[in-house]
Amino acid sequence: MKKLILFLFALTVFGACKKAETDVQPKSPAQAVAGTYTLTSFRYASGSDEINLPKMPYTQSGQTISGTVKLSPSSDDDHVAFSLVLKVTGQQDANIDIDQVEVRKTSEAYGLYVDGDLVADADGSNIIFNLSETDPQTKESLALSFVAKK
Repeated sequence: MKKLILFLFALTVFGACKKAETDVQPKSPAQAVAGTYTLTSFRYASGSDEINLPKMPYTQSGQTISGTVKLSPSSDDDHVAFSLVLKVTGQQDANIDIDQVEVRKTSEAYGLYVDGDLVADADGSNIIFNLSETDPQTKESLALSFVAKK
């Protein structure tokens, strides 16, 4: 009888550890990161011009700067369309659009690649974006970085 009770107890413990069948895994890397994210920080530098907003939305003198990033799955499973929109009260929105951003699974998250270069990490809840390059004609450096949350 003691062995039967011990066996039933062990069976209950192991049965409780079973992964729920309702856990839904994303169908593709693109679907895992797709969605609309709100900017929480933003930095842009080009030559001598620099905008550094460590906390967003940012309000000064009655104007508010905010932004969103939208990642939309494309027709294949490992690419998204990227759209960054910056909004300033009383001004026209500024947009940056990139059509073919490749999404690759990394150890715990996903990497976003433009022309084979890693530009961001995303986990479906957050994006950390960091792009820097030098213009070959003017030799000026360009940097764009931001953090965004769903």
